[in-house]
Amino acid sequence: MNSIFSQKLSDDAEIRRIEVLFDSLPSSIVVSLIGVFLCFLVLFDTAGMEPLKLWVAYMLSVLAVRAWFRYMFTKCDRQIAGIHRWEWLFAFGTFLTGIGWGVLFGPLYPPPTHPDAQMFVALMVVITAFTGSVFVALSNITFWLFIIPTLSPAIFHYAATLGEQAQWPITAAACCIAVFIIVQRTLYRSSTDSLQRSTEAEILLAEQQAIFDSSPMGIAVIRGKQVIKSNLRFGELLGRRIQDLTASRVDHHFVSKDEADRFLADTAAAFEKGHLAQGMYRLRRADGTQFWAELSGRTMAGGTGHSVWMIADVTLRVANERRSHKRD
Repeated sequence: MNSIFSQKLSDDAEIRRIEVLFDSLPSSIVVSLIGVFLCFLVLFDTAGMEPLKLWVAYMLSVLAVRAWFRYMFTKCDRQIAGIHRWEWLFAFGTFLTGIGWGVLFGPLYPPPTHPDAQMFVALMVVITAFTGSVFVALSNITFWLFIIPTLSPAIFHYAATLGEQAQWPITAAACCIAVFIIVQRTLYRSSTDSLQRSTEAEILLAEQQAIFDSSPMGIAVIRGKQVIKSNLRFGELLGRRIQDLTASRVDHHFVSKDEADRFLADTAAAFEKGHLAQGMYRLRRADGTQFWAELSGRTMAGGTGHSVWMIADVTLRVANERRSHKRD
């Protein structure tokens, strides 16, 4: 069933799908606790005390087990080889919860003398099935293992007690199930598509960050005169920490104001023509020493006003060129 209706996801997206499923569990448990409390208040006068106490104890025990499942999941090593076992474990806990809600149409169902309580039970089961469809939408297995035990007792109850008049309640139940399936399938497709795209974006971002951090050249992202982001190599060139470089003014790292102004003017002229800005300038380290740096930058797409710069220490090359000129 899961292979037929499930969308094929990458391993990382599949792991993320199960993580999101468990992340929704605390909210699901809170909603279930509220439902149990309301059912206890409404059925207190209509159901026997002992069956009601047993039902409450069962529901609280199942919710505690599901909370323990989530705790164990947060401590486990999440690998694709074993991730689906956790999905089945999650589905099993939800199945036990569905059995508990289905029991409301069994021994706990109010007698005909309490039609308001009967209406409450019917509405509670329908609302629970709908909210469950939303919380477990990311898992087809869990959805069916929750919906079937939750709604089947209601259908059997109406079929057994109403006889020929049961066609309308059963038709209404079938329509509700169809709505729940549509809601679950819609949420499943949209959520899995979003997970696939976000996972791919995270992987791409991680790869770009690795390149950014391991580059032998200094890299800086600049907006106007302000350094927005830089890599470790740029901090090494200037003898500063990355935290100190972030939000600093780029013109403060030049040896003189004249060179900083020339850099800004050359950059503005190149960017206006859509060209790559290049040049050699003297930069000052944190200890006061200076070095020749070759800077090349290009504006980022999207009109954000950001530009990306590559910075290389060319002091040795400049010194060799000057020696060569002197010999000539």
